[in-house]
Amino acid sequence: NAVLAPLAGPRPTIDGQRLTPRLQLLANGGKRALAGLSFPPTALERRFDAVGQWLTLAHGDDASWRDLSAGGRRARLFEPMEPTTGLVVFVHGGGWQFGSIDASHGVCAFLSKTTGLKVLSLDYRLAWQAQFPAAFDDVVAGFREAVDRADELGVARDRIAIAGDSAGGNIASAAALALGADPTYRPKLAALIYPVVDGDLDRYESTHLFHAPLDRAIVHRDMRRYAPDHADRLDPRFAVMAASDLSAMPPAYIATAGMDVLRDQGEAFGERLRESGVDASVQRHQADKQQSQYEQQQ
Repeated sequence: NAVLAPLAGPRPTIDGQRLTPRLQLLANGGKRALAGLSFPPTALERRFDAVGQWLTLAHGDDASWRDLSAGGRRARLFEPMEPTTGLVVFVHGGGWQFGSIDASHGVCAFLSKTTGLKVLSLDYRLAWQAQFPAAFDDVVAGFREAVDRADELGVARDRIAIAGDSAGGNIASAAALALGADPTYRPKLAALIYPVVDGDLDRYESTHLFHAPLDRAIVHRDMRRYAPDHADRLDPRFAVMAASDLSAMPPAYIATAGMDVLRDQGEAFGERLRESGVDASVQRHQADKQQSQYEQQQ
């Protein structure tokens, strides 16, 4: 951090938090790349996946894996050395525009190793390939197939969870609500990592407090690229906070980042779930602790 401090530039203290030089440098670089993202992305921009693979390269061999299909799309199954009968269906992030099962390979391998669970990483159509509700439909279909093939996958039908980060958390949360009403396919748990859950960004203070790597303009733009019609952004298949009834949601774990434009809406979602009688745990990861957690994982 001492070496990187001159490169990181200003590190403002916001809401009592301040990024380390390493995180500030990553946030600044990420924002520049995201702000200029074309639609559809250029061939070079599609190489962003390689960055995700590089950042988690050390964890690529944390679990064995094999490719298969689920819901008519590519999927990748990760297995720890001593798996239990549980399965996590994982939905990658990427602003609905990039990301893949290849980019999230290290994350899923690490998740499998540390939890002792099998992890099924799902591919889905990105916004430039097909707009809303294509990604939602793909993930629901993939989850349903995972349940239907539970015996083949070596897992228990009643121990299958769904998880996702950022835009993946958006899709996973909407899928969890839709699937939760059906006892056959109800997820055991929804694990949502800094998810997008509300199309109305301006309801939340964090939208205007934080500006890197995401800011309001980038998130709003990306929402419109996936769900261009205003009516779509009020559809619970896009924004679960738009649902009048959340009681069908499975138990949920929601992780938010302390200095993130999405922080407050994720926490508000957790509060609404509890008000609806849903078991929900919300954990905020403060910026000053995120660096030490990252280093411990490395």
